[in-house]
Amino acid sequence: MKVSGFVHNSSGRRLAGSALGVTLLVCLALLASCSPSVPGPAAESFKKEVQATKESLAPSLMDAVAGRKPRSARNILEQRCSLAKEDGSPFTCGITVLDHHGITLASATPGEPIKRLDYSHYEIVMKAMKERKIVKTKLYLQDHTTLYVVGIPLLRQGEVVGLLVLAFDAADLRNRFGLTEEEFIRVDLNG
Repeated sequence: MKVSGFVHNSSGRRLAGSALGVTLLVCLALLASCSPSVPGPAAESFKKEVQATKESLAPSLMDAVAGRKPRSARNILEQRCSLAKEDGSPFTCGITVLDHHGITLASATPGEPIKRLDYSHYEIVMKAMKERKIVKTKLYLQDHTTLYVVGIPLLRQGEVVGLLVLAFDAADLRNRFGLTEEEFIRVDLNG
């Protein structure tokens, strides 16, 4: 009888080879799960929507945000929302514009009046302002609605002058694109 590693029988060579093959497959599977995956169509569609919203709003809001002018920011946001609706592609998210302190300058949340709320202590706001890159998080409302929130820093000459915050209903994104929570968490909105 031949002893080969932990395998002990007359066909030890074949079992040892099988065990080695299975071990290699498990290792390869673990490596594949650790490496970045290519975003699926749902994640790509979501990323395109975020980028299109950013490109449509950020440039026109920059002066109002930098000057901390809530009335101007609100007028610009209302105008951009009206234009998008007239063009047949209204924004599908709640939109909030914050100054560099995290205070609301303007908001376009369906059915909600504007409130000058202080979001300066929210992790997403602090992280986006500090890191100067797009960040995202999940929020749960009291009615159990899940929101996927994206914080986009508004930069002028490398300095953060404010933040454009987009709040998407998770169920809407799942219905329109098939976007899962895992895909939302993994999608890179900075690339």
